[in-house]
Amino acid sequence: MAANDNYHDTVYRMYESVDILYKKRQWFNANYLSGYILECYCKLILLISANEGHIFSNNRQNVMDFGHKVSDLKTELNLITFEGCAVSSYCLDVQSVCTNILNHWNPNKRYEADSSIWNTETLASDIHAEIELLMDMVIKMEIDGALV
Repeated sequence: MAANDNYHDTVYRMYESVDILYKKRQWFNANYLSGYILECYCKLILLISANEGHIFSNNRQNVMDFGHKVSDLKTELNLITFEGCAVSSYCLDVQSVCTNILNHWNPNKRYEADSSIWNTETLASDIHAEIELLMDMVIKMEIDGALV
């Protein structure tokens, strides 16, 4: 982890921003920032699993090697779940839990027109429900003392 990368603080910062934007009906930006919540959730689990000896797939040396590729992060979480290590109990099936984020989020979409699907209340409501589940798991990791 780079000196400035703090996925724990970032997941909360993004969640607070998304929640404010959602309540203010700013669907586009709420949806955009939600992808970072999924990214940080996954990276928190990867950090814990690396401390337990998990070796990342595809010659990745650290969490930063995944970049913003939430589909690759999802695949890595699936591997961790399959291994059955202690951290696997915190691995949500993000394919089913975060379907909308996985299907719609791409950090490069921040430049799309306001008329895009990203700017709809329907998608925002669905994504907001998904991030609530992610945050519940982050809180569980904190309560259990899994986060270092």
